[in-house]
Amino acid sequence: MTLARSGALVAFALSLWACGDDGGQAPSPTVYAWPDSFSFLIEYVSESRADMVVVSRYEERTALRFAVREDRYLAWHDSVIKESFAPGREATVEPFVPEDTLHFYVELDRRGGITRSEPACDPAVPACREALPSALRLELRRLIPRLPVWAPPRGYVWEDTLAFNDAPRQRGARGFVVTSSRVAGDTLIAGSRFWVVVWHSIQRTYVDVGGMAGLVPNPPVEENGMVFIDQERRVPVYASWAGGAVAPPSLRALGVTGTGFRGRAYLAGSLVEQLLSPE
Repeated sequence: MTLARSGALVAFALSLWACGDDGGQAPSPTVYAWPDSFSFLIEYVSESRADMVVVSRYEERTALRFAVREDRYLAWHDSVIKESFAPGREATVEPFVPEDTLHFYVELDRRGGITRSEPACDPAVPACREALPSALRLELRRLIPRLPVWAPPRGYVWEDTLAFNDAPRQRGARGFVVTSSRVAGDTLIAGSRFWVVVWHSIQRTYVDVGGMAGLVPNPPVEENGMVFIDQERRVPVYASWAGGAVAPPSLRALGVTGTGFRGRAYLAGSLVEQLLSPE
């Protein structure tokens, strides 16, 4: 998948929304109805640029699976593929990080909140100790919008803040993500009706470099996205997002001025998978 292809898919999804009726006729979503098992198929691509020239590209494809275990979900990544590209070079397979190989215990409330997320492994295992506690929360925020406690009128904006602290881990940082969401309307696709939730987020991250410097902020990351929620099944079935950021000083010293990224995810077995799944 390339940025151009992903952008075309986002435009296609937007056109589906635009081609629906006026929307806003059905009540806005307030709760999800989580099934006993489900999976999101996720594609992600990012590009680093030196001014307007692409100097590297990273692509990732994975399935994020959920299955009920007693009173909670067991979640894990499956079929993970990570590749990086540079102009004039062959693709390079990137190594897995601990979060790619572990199972997690997850509790989802009916409004999309993650009330619990922790590795389902022995803390004595090195990979378990190295896993970033907030990795799954940060991933799911793009796929599952946090819903308000009441049915909001069309155009109403609500905010949700996700704070995280992975600093004790070698790859970890701390910070927060503020997401503003609104129901843009509802649309009809192949006989099924969907709510369309659009959102904008700003993520601020701080790295502890130690010494007198203490916490050093990275450039903020801004994203825009949208999610289709099936009105009958009461689950998110499609998500797309895009964003970018100015490169931090460590990368600017190497000539990289900024990064841009896009992604999409769709619920396995849904109508959207049939329309948008890769050939």
